[in-house]
Amino acid sequence: MTSSDEGKLFDRLVECPANSEDAGKSSVCEGCPGQALCRGQGGEDPDQELIDIRMGAIQHKILVLSGKGGVGKSTVTYLLSLALAKCHSMKVGVVDLDICGPSIPKLFNVENKPIVQSPYGWKPLISPSESIKIVSVGSLIESDKTSVIFRGPRKTGLIKRFLKDTFWGKLDFLICDTPPGTSDEHMAIVKLLKNVKPDGAVIVTTRQEVAMATIKKEISFCKKMGVSILGIVENMGGFVCPCCKEMSELFPGSGVASLANSHGIPVLGHLPVDPLITECCENGRNPLDSYPESPVVQSAMEISKTLINIVNDT
Repeated sequence: MTSSDEGKLFDRLVECPANSEDAGKSSVCEGCPGQALCRGQGGEDPDQELIDIRMGAIQHKILVLSGKGGVGKSTVTYLLSLALAKCHSMKVGVVDLDICGPSIPKLFNVENKPIVQSPYGWKPLISPSESIKIVSVGSLIESDKTSVIFRGPRKTGLIKRFLKDTFWGKLDFLICDTPPGTSDEHMAIVKLLKNVKPDGAVIVTTRQEVAMATIKKEISFCKKMGVSILGIVENMGGFVCPCCKEMSELFPGSGVASLANSHGIPVLGHLPVDPLITECCENGRNPLDSYPESPVVQSAMEISKTLINIVNDT
């Protein structure tokens, strides 16, 4: 294959119409191994009406995205959900879309608790702190040592069940914790929520160049999929000394602010590393109760306040 052919192939991949009416039918689909699958998914999804009813009872739907793994996206989801529930008396739900690497049950201290089937659908787990509703594949497998080995269609089917078959009830916020990148899980959730119009995405990154380089891909994904970007959260930019509480910068520069400004995206806030908060996350304790004066907790509360203002203004 020549470099010219490789370039054409890349252009076709970038222009993938998997989330549109042209899925499997466009000229760029010719030769794609997933063409038959996309073509077979044409027409109205028979489950879409029930998904719309379930999601219609939830006022705000927010996606938490990251271009790279290990930037603390699930932790941001955790802190943001706690802040919305505790500081603003919001009814909050969290759906864990990281099918192969679920960490939400551990963070919310609902590990080893099964999801129960009721006459109204799956009953989400309730966190001990702030009564946040949670659904995760981590609560559907037998052990935390069990590998989840799913292909794309099966991931999509499970995500659909999280939305369609879960008795979420009325919520103020549903936070969707996604895996890193822009793949099956992301396309599935955007497509399934299209009729109820999610508020947008919160992008999480660290200050290193290797992490910020992937953010541009997340921004491009959101634009192509019609998802509003509510803002960027910079995570792990500083370190809070557990003894003197003084904060030191871990990485030099202001790359996150520059990147956000160049794309016209607000920076929602900065979350430093605090070993005390990390210990809470590892042991299922609510950091907002245990260490309310921590810079991490204070910043999470400010981010939640800013986010409420943004979604209420849109």
